[in-house]
Amino acid sequence: MNVEPLFPNLEALQLWRVAWRFIPFIPLFLSPKTTVIGIRFSDSDPYTDDATINSTVTAFPTLCPNLQNITIYPLPRDPAIAVAVSGMLLASNLSALRSIHVDPLLTEEAREAVFNLPDLRELSVVVERDASLPSLVLPSLTDLTITYDHASDWLRVFRGAMLENVVAFTFYSGSEQISGFLEEFEKVALAAFAQNELSRFRLHTSCTWKPNYSSLLRFTQLKDLVVEFSYGGVCSSKVDDDVITNLARTMPKLEIL
Repeated sequence: MNVEPLFPNLEALQLWRVAWRFIPFIPLFLSPKTTVIGIRFSDSDPYTDDATINSTVTAFPTLCPNLQNITIYPLPRDPAIAVAVSGMLLASNLSALRSIHVDPLLTEEAREAVFNLPDLRELSVVVERDASLPSLVLPSLTDLTITYDHASDWLRVFRGAMLENVVAFTFYSGSEQISGFLEEFEKVALAAFAQNELSRFRLHTSCTWKPNYSSLLRFTQLKDLVVEFSYGGVCSSKVDDDVITNLARTMPKLEIL
């Protein structure tokens, strides 16, 4: 039975800290005019069953045939949910999508489609060890967020990438193998995109680390620089006078540090 939407003219639905038990009611708010769905589930609310999540997520393309922005997180790392979210993206009007932020690992078919959307502007995805990864061919992308879930090769997603317009990168890592990341990122930046245009670089990791900040000095247009990691009880960041002086000299546009 078809149910009329509560808000037939709703263009954007943004729900933050949503309880899992509220999931079945989400479709009631959506309409054919809805182009933006942003859902952040509560971290503290008891988790519901996968079937409820899957049936709700897979209904989005039918209820909202012209979705442009999709944000759904955090979701359990469950294969069935990954299939449901991947199917939802594949069933959407891919040519209309401009922003995708999802946190389950997508299926190979979904990754192939999403990683080659010519008009996509923002992308947030999870990369796992041994996952098959097509090259990122996203000429319109400006903002990329990647969560590495214990990946052994941090930057393999950039091999063969076309990201000439990316100006903002955010990385989250669950890997303990992070030493040398900034050096490798510098090499990737020189090959894959216009590194002198980069305005935001953020890296968050839970491991103890001694970053080599000199690898960031090429990014002279940075306005937002965040490097966050565990200090293991003893400061190991090696930030001295030279690091601060060099950052100040080469990054005069910094607004967030």
